Amino acid sequence: MNSFLNVLSNIPCDEISVYCTGYPEEGFMKAYQKNKPIYFEDSKYILHDKNYQIIKKLGFDAISLWDYRKGKEGGFKIDAKSNVDSWGRIYKNGWYTWDGIFKDEKILLDWTHLRLPSQQDLTELNSFLQSNLDQIAFVLSLPGLFEKTWQSIGFVTFSKFLKTGKLELIKRVIKFFSEYNARLIRRLQDSGASLFLFADDCGYRNREFIPKDLWKSLFFNSYCHLVKSIHDKNQKVIIHSDGFISNYLETFIEIGFDAVQSLEPSAGVDIFELFQQYGQKICFIGNLDISLLIYGTTPQIRDYTTHLIRKAEESNARLIISPTQQINSKVKIENIKAMISAAKNFKV
Repeated sequence: MNSFLNVLSNIPCDEISVYCTGYPEEGFMKAYQKNKPIYFEDSKYILHDKNYQIIKKLGFDAISLWDYRKGKEGGFKIDAKSNVDSWGRIYKNGWYTWDGIFKDEKILLDWTHLRLPSQQDLTELNSFLQSNLDQIAFVLSLPGLFEKTWQSIGFVTFSKFLKTGKLELIKRVIKFFSEYNARLIRRLQDSGASLFLFADDCGYRNREFIPKDLWKSLFFNSYCHLVKSIHDKNQKVIIHSDGFISNYLETFIEIGFDAVQSLEPSAGVDIFELFQQYGQKICFIGNLDISLLIYGTTPQIRDYTTHLIRKAEESNARLIISPTQQINSKVKIENIKAMISAAKNFKV
């Protein structure tokens, strides 16, 4: 069994697993291939023009696939400069405006722009997963309930509703995205997926987006239902969130998430304290801050990775090494190699 699956399943493993948060930015991949040319003959590693053999060559044991959260089409233009995407978010000049179109229930009830991935895409996914089962673990990314809810309503309107206690529309939007996720999960399961991740940023730097108890009152039951639909098939599910989320850990464990990913130190997350508090209750993935991977030296990366693993061992905590966010074009290739090498060479 892949080491990533072992750790998620709480099965003893004699090596440290390394996770890639998603396909790295094009600039990083081009720089890596220029530095170390790789010649490919097998098309089974190609999915949506992304070559996952490179990910395996780098030394990662698992990676998140972002391409199946929704169908490719959807949304509409408002004018020459503005558009609404299939999630209901409003963009202007290509940038998200922090506003959304779900201002009343009628818009939501009439919404037809959010569609599941096409059958052709799902057939391609099934073939890809079946061809690469022994190579790397693929984690299917799902839309987070909290993030999609406030984005589709709009930050200002969402905040006003919370402040005034007008929660009915918020609850209706949560139900809308919960039902969509339930359908999406079934389709992905039928296509061979068995590992999932909800991408749902809940924190800012040093504080939560909204208080934990309020988050729990709105999202807990819906997440429990979705997690159960995954666990009922003996499959695994991760929650990803940037920002300060330390106070959410107990709730994530109550919901039943198998792991939490990102654990961003620059946002105030003290993973070492979380190791001591929660130990074996949930698997920890991440904590290699993306800024460290950009600006740090290779000795710093090696030392921090090793220190992280040792502290997890001391607390009997399950740990998978990974960057906190996507590997962007500014990340140093030598730092990614140092991170992976330090993990793989660590004697468990």
